[in-house]
Amino acid sequence: MTKIVIIDSQVAGISGDMLLSSLIDAGANKKKVINSIFACENYFEGSKIRKLDFIKTNSYGISCTKLLFDYVDTANSRLGSKVYRSIAACCDSLSLSNKSKSFVLNSLKTIIMAESKIHGSNFSRIKLHEVSTIDTAADLIGTAVALEDLDVISEKFYTTDVAIGNGFLRFSHGIVPNPGNAILEILRNKRILLVPGKLDGELTTPTGAAMLVNLVSEHISQYPPLVPEKIGNGGGQKEGKNAANVLRVVIGNPNQKLDYNLESVYELETNVDDATGEMIGNMIDVLYANNARDVTVIHALTKKNRPSYVVKVLTDKISMDALVQTLLDETGSLGCKINELNRITRSRSFVNVPITIENQRFEVKVKISRDKEGVIKTIKPEYDDIKNISTKLKVPYKKVFDKAYYELRTKYN
Repeated sequence: MTKIVIIDSQVAGISGDMLLSSLIDAGANKKKVINSIFACENYFEGSKIRKLDFIKTNSYGISCTKLLFDYVDTANSRLGSKVYRSIAACCDSLSLSNKSKSFVLNSLKTIIMAESKIHGSNFSRIKLHEVSTIDTAADLIGTAVALEDLDVISEKFYTTDVAIGNGFLRFSHGIVPNPGNAILEILRNKRILLVPGKLDGELTTPTGAAMLVNLVSEHISQYPPLVPEKIGNGGGQKEGKNAANVLRVVIGNPNQKLDYNLESVYELETNVDDATGEMIGNMIDVLYANNARDVTVIHALTKKNRPSYVVKVLTDKISMDALVQTLLDETGSLGCKINELNRITRSRSFVNVPITIENQRFEVKVKISRDKEGVIKTIKPEYDDIKNISTKLKVPYKKVFDKAYYELRTKYN
């Protein structure tokens, strides 16, 4: 049965060692992971591991597993391209699966590309400092081995909000505000919400952030339906003062009774009683242009029997604040309601299907919905493509739609 994995970093953030430790705490083979980390010594010249272990401890009363890793490294910086080649060679020596090796190298590449962007250098010339040592390789490769051992490397990963902490950071390029530039660059446009968290200082590291974005496919504000099977608590290196400095990973089976995906969305609602039809139409276009999931406008009567519109907008958490502002600006309303809802959707995919009309060939984008067995339940050509063909050929919309639908029924039986 397909499993899902939730990486819960909304309290204490995520670092490479915390993610790795959480997987050990969830049951990954400790000896196998330790052996894979020792293998990294062969590919990092000047590095020597003096002590390596995972210990059971607790943080603010919560039981967790913590990585103890003591090493010496004669190099305080390395070219990113050299680190990449070293870790790739180590992956090959361990015979990691293609999926695991891709995860390791893509995570490292995410870090290198972020540093390249920040410092205005290219991939082959950027020099890494804090992330150039063997402990980065230990986090990346150890995590990949642990994910393989737990048999979840190919499963669906979710992330909660990501705690980043507060204050300032001191590192090789001086003092910068927290979150650092690398964290912001790695998480840029990833549709993952950054929050302060419940602890002081730096909570999320570049290695942790890079692994997160290369594992997860969806951000959640509440847990989806699941039956928990394995729970892992990975302890950070600092002791929490007001909360446990722990990253939690939950592995479980999703609810398989219905053929749907469940997601959290937010419904924005406001009443408008002094708008023209043109204003409402423009508002709908602007809301969709600003990432609204759905917009519904309902005719209504409000106080003093005034005709009005009830405007409802569905959005995710990332876009919610911007859409609230857009909704208020476009309607002139003085406020709106916000409700968090669960929405179920069937899985869907999009394909381009060629059709011939009036001896001309076009491609139409088609939405296909399937059940959990892969059986097609609905199939529908996209409105905009049908409309564009209808306009170009000056033929009725229905004729184009019927032709496209016939081609689809023939192609997909």
